[in-house]
Amino acid sequence: MLGYFSPLLLVGGIIITVAIYYRQRSKPALPDLPWLNTRDGELFTRLRARFRSTIDYKDAIYQAYEQYSKNDQSCILPDINGAEIILPISAMSWFISQSDTVLSVDEMHRDTLQFDHTFVHPFIVENPLHHETVRTDLTRQLGSLTGPIMDELSASFDEYWGTDTENWRELCVFDSAMQIVARTSNRALIGLPWCRNQTLLDHAKGFATAIAVSAALLKQMPALLRPILSPLVTLPNKRHTRGFARILRPEIERRQRLLDQTTDNEKMIGEKEPNDFLQWCIRRARESGITVENDPDIIAERTLAVNFAAIHTSTMSITNAVFDLVASDPSLRYLEILRNEAASVVASDNGIWTKQGIARMLKIDSALRESSRMGSFVGALARVVVSPNGTTAPNGTFCPYGSMISVPTTPVQNDPMLYPSPGTYQPFRFSSQREALHLEGNDSQDEGKVTNTEEYIKKANLSFVSTSASYHPFGHGRHACPGRFFAANELKMLLAYMVLNYDFDMQPSRPNNVWMGRTHLPPMKATIKVRRRAL
Repeated sequence: MLGYFSPLLLVGGIIITVAIYYRQRSKPALPDLPWLNTRDGELFTRLRARFRSTIDYKDAIYQAYEQYSKNDQSCILPDINGAEIILPISAMSWFISQSDTVLSVDEMHRDTLQFDHTFVHPFIVENPLHHETVRTDLTRQLGSLTGPIMDELSASFDEYWGTDTENWRELCVFDSAMQIVARTSNRALIGLPWCRNQTLLDHAKGFATAIAVSAALLKQMPALLRPILSPLVTLPNKRHTRGFARILRPEIERRQRLLDQTTDNEKMIGEKEPNDFLQWCIRRARESGITVENDPDIIAERTLAVNFAAIHTSTMSITNAVFDLVASDPSLRYLEILRNEAASVVASDNGIWTKQGIARMLKIDSALRESSRMGSFVGALARVVVSPNGTTAPNGTFCPYGSMISVPTTPVQNDPMLYPSPGTYQPFRFSSQREALHLEGNDSQDEGKVTNTEEYIKKANLSFVSTSASYHPFGHGRHACPGRFFAANELKMLLAYMVLNYDFDMQPSRPNNVWMGRTHLPPMKATIKVRRRAL
């Protein structure tokens, strides 16, 4: 068997080496900076450094931070996808404030995820109409969506975690969480009954996986070969895109016909106009004046793009939070404290889940922020230099046109100078600081009633959804995740509902997260035991 695979491994190694060679030739000349993972006197040391950094990116990004970035110096971090310039953490303010004509996050995403090939209609990424819909409409409607999301969340937990109050049920946290997140997210995105269509949900989940896999494969190919090979590599992407659109198209066309007849749906058909992303997207497409935007397949693919952004990230967040909690010391009573907070808030609102009540769950919020601090998905924030003349960072590092530049993320969020005992899970690390500001802690009150504005801002900056120079799971600056307010609200509801309605069989240790290239993943196959609480 080994003899059979040896030639394949040899050919694979040659292909990767040739791809690296061509990529290196096509990339801009990098500044004269230290290269990580090179060794003095080693043959082909830079090529071998690329493999070392790819195999252990965590070690590489921590090296970059400890040896250079935190000391106001820059360096080069190479891997099989190229080489990036790691800037000092002191450059963060400059980094996030640069114009999109100088540093581009869109170009970074286009390169990393190969959007020109991995989407059926790449122009939806170039003209992200759905981003504005998420940023404005979805965020504004969080209050009205809380009830429907809780309804879907409750039904999903009944199905995937069970209602048995006597026997323990073993389940895979990541898989079950993905099912629940997919349904609850799509309750807000496309509404009933579509959010419960398992085939549609399978296409949404499969599309996200297909994007990641096909992008990784395409990145290893010389740019000249990508247009030739991408139709084959992205076959799963097309299958999921078309399958998703085929199911959703009749509903899109139905809603479009109603809008063609009248702008007042309630008068026309005696029912409320749907209050979900799909409806807002249909309206925004119509208002754009661009004919192709009204194509049901385009609207469906935009909805699929939002699914791609929402499902996996929220699933990873809640998976980390569950394992952090279940593996904590039972004597510290973290689970009980979170449960008491959730019960108190819901009871004070007469058993109704509201946006204002969720905002008062400071400890739930803090636990999610702590898990995201420890288990952030990426090691660094990245941009591509698009200024034709390049740009110069505050410490004097010249970054040429076309180069990838980054500022470390994970090492910053685990720096003991910024977060004492960073490797110790402290779910109330941030709520304790908020409580220390001597405010009531009631996020539902009118901000105008808060007399000390500075204290209010400090308190708000410690919330799960807030970003800073030392906390960026959602990114930082004007390009921070536009859907983070929806995601944070949904995740707080998920965690609060879990602790209120289920007992957990506590674990003596936490299964490890893993690094896959530059991505930090939670335990995806690990299981826990849960049992419905008899309330």
